[in-house]
Amino acid sequence: MNPGTILLALAFLSGLSGTAILARSYLRDDDAYLSYVPKLTAGTAVLLVAALAHLTYQFINQDYTNAYVWENTASYLSLLYRVTGVYAANEGSVLLWAAIVAVVALVASLSRGFPTRRGKLIHAFTVGLVTYFTAMLLLQSPFASVRTEFPNAPPGFVPTSGQGLNPLLVDPYMAIHPPVMFISYALLTMPFAIGAAHFIALFRGDDGLFSAWIGSVTRWLRLSWLFLTAAVALGGLWSYTVLGWGGIWAWDPVETAILVPWLFLTATLHAVTNYRPGGRYRILAPAMTASVFALAVYTTSVVRSGVFRSIHSFADGGIGASFLILMGITTLLGVVAPFAYWLLQNDDSDDDAEAAAGESGLAGWINRSNLLHLAVLLFGLLTFVSLWGLSFPVLRSAMTGLEVSVESRYYNLWSFPLVLAVLLLLGFYMDYERDGLRRSLISLGVFGLATVVGAAVAPSETWRLASVRPSDAFVYQLVGNASALSVLPPVAYAIFGTVKRTGSRIAATTSRDAKLKESGITLIHVGAALLVLSLPFMYLFAGQASVMATGVASGAVDTSQRDVGDSPYDVRVLGYEQNEFPNNPEPETYALSSSQVLTRGQSLNTSVQAVHGTVTAIREGPQATVVQLDNSQVWVGVAGNGSVGIETGQEVVARGQVMWEFVPTADAIVLAGPQTIGPADDPPESVVPTRVVANGVSLAVYDEDGIVVSGVAGQREYPQQGGLQVRDVLIDRGPLVDTYVIAGVSDGTASISVKRVPFVTLMRVSILALLVGMLLVLFFDPRHGVRTSASAGTSDRRSAQQTGSDAGAVQEVSD
Repeated sequence: MNPGTILLALAFLSGLSGTAILARSYLRDDDAYLSYVPKLTAGTAVLLVAALAHLTYQFINQDYTNAYVWENTASYLSLLYRVTGVYAANEGSVLLWAAIVAVVALVASLSRGFPTRRGKLIHAFTVGLVTYFTAMLLLQSPFASVRTEFPNAPPGFVPTSGQGLNPLLVDPYMAIHPPVMFISYALLTMPFAIGAAHFIALFRGDDGLFSAWIGSVTRWLRLSWLFLTAAVALGGLWSYTVLGWGGIWAWDPVETAILVPWLFLTATLHAVTNYRPGGRYRILAPAMTASVFALAVYTTSVVRSGVFRSIHSFADGGIGASFLILMGITTLLGVVAPFAYWLLQNDDSDDDAEAAAGESGLAGWINRSNLLHLAVLLFGLLTFVSLWGLSFPVLRSAMTGLEVSVESRYYNLWSFPLVLAVLLLLGFYMDYERDGLRRSLISLGVFGLATVVGAAVAPSETWRLASVRPSDAFVYQLVGNASALSVLPPVAYAIFGTVKRTGSRIAATTSRDAKLKESGITLIHVGAALLVLSLPFMYLFAGQASVMATGVASGAVDTSQRDVGDSPYDVRVLGYEQNEFPNNPEPETYALSSSQVLTRGQSLNTSVQAVHGTVTAIREGPQATVVQLDNSQVWVGVAGNGSVGIETGQEVVARGQVMWEFVPTADAIVLAGPQTIGPADDPPESVVPTRVVANGVSLAVYDEDGIVVSGVAGQREYPQQGGLQVRDVLIDRGPLVDTYVIAGVSDGTASISVKRVPFVTLMRVSILALLVGMLLVLFFDPRHGVRTSASAGTSDRRSAQQTGSDAGAVQEVSD
């Protein structure tokens, strides 16, 4: 048993013990053995972090005794991408996820503890999830030996080189994106545990615990939303720079899978804002809180099911039964239990008190609570659109065995009117709070009419949202024929209403924290509106033209400036570059030394290995030449009766079959050929196979004002990984328009495409606004900010009166 497996086994035992003690303490209301739980929780976290660190160490040092390391890295990769290999497939991803969840459980234990019976149940869920993840790792371990991968290999066999990392992951964005995503998912475990424990307490006849934990729920949800937003953005920017399609979104299954929990998490934050103990959302808010993590597990399971052929995929081989079981458990606790409790209720206590306060007619229906309710509903519908598009291919495949895909326009055309409705609702909500019902209804009517008129006015076909066919469904024809102008009034209304309302609220308070929190809310909503504005125009108004350049590889390329089709650009091709990797690597990175051969001994017998060493003797015979390495009992035998071009004192590398005790005068003979032995400073291709071939065109792009961008654009090919190609695009990030250059080189001809992509800077600014805004809200919310989180330590024994007043404050300040 290797050290990594030992760490996982100890973590499992520690987590299982902690979970069992907590479950016993909750069921019996008995604190026996409870003093061990903090130590067990800390031990589980330390052991899993140590296991993750050990796996990372193995990747950094290319320890190919580990099959997972061998499958997901190679010696030619830089340090950053060796570390990326840690979470490049299922096993490492689950270990990363488990380690972060363990740290979350430890932080929750240290910050609030579990002094009450219901607190023990919450902690039992979090530690139980850690334990389950650890059990998954023991069943499908990232520390399995390479012997498992090569069951017929001799004992002790170790490959000298790895298979390599998925080429699409060799990018800085993808080095950051998975950890950020898993941090977000791990942070959702606490809201899940609180929501699930709340409904279990209700089923047992208790009053529930959500009211007492509303501050913790709010903070965990906001922090998760912050990281999940960053993860979505990093994934989109990776697509923009790596895939060569000139856009950040294409509704790929993995893209959609991370968007689904983001949309539902956004809806959940609005539901928690609308929560009132004993009244509005007393069931829905806890239910949505518990469901977000279940949804994240579901979408992760779906995209790892093997049904999809995703260009973003970083894990192969399916998800296994353990992930399906986890999906079932989280669905049962996070979705089925709340739904069952709702069905069993016979009272109307969820009715909004505001609606029953005596007002009638329209004024009785329109209030802050109902408007937030509508926002939750719209976000729920947006979530369903994406969730159905993601799930339908899986369901169809399961029922019929046929693989189908959902087109991008399904998502675009169904989501677009819902997004416009969200923006109009946002503007109306902000306007209503500041100016009252009458004036806000007038504003809604004006901007709503402008939206309808904008949808009917298309200055050109370019403004149409989508091309439609006569056979398309009515909704596709209706929305597809709408003009992109329809997005402008809702965006303007949302921004105008948000800024106007924020100004009045900031002026009405003297609290610095409240001002910063209101500024954060403004940044989030304005950022969301600007993001909606940027995305359709980014795609609708992108223009592309191409030009061919011949004679590139021969050096006879025409370097004169030439027009790029129907575009404002000219291109000058300056040269051609081709590089191969690894480029003269150090011999010890891919070959065994003579001492390593002797140390491994019989385990190398009959295996094919690369070896290196200094020639200390050469013996030529009529049928072969033998070369001694390092004055040792390791020799290289080269078939043939001619000179092999090797001299005494020269450092050489060779590749061939290792024969142990093949002749009585040597311990090991490496049977090579004239093409598989050569000097270490210029090794033969057969000894050090080319892993990457990079072809690039050095060029400059001009417009009427002069040079726009210059550099190298091309592609990287990975011959040892099925010939997969990855684009190296050249991007000039302008303030209004990005100039995006793609070049493909084949048979000495370069095909160069220059694309104008507008509004990318606006998209980046909007993402930054979302992140900065949530940071301000997270830290400076006077009621539930991180700076005021001392109130989270209050036990859930607080009085119902205090709970109710806190919830009222939540509705007042957490919008």
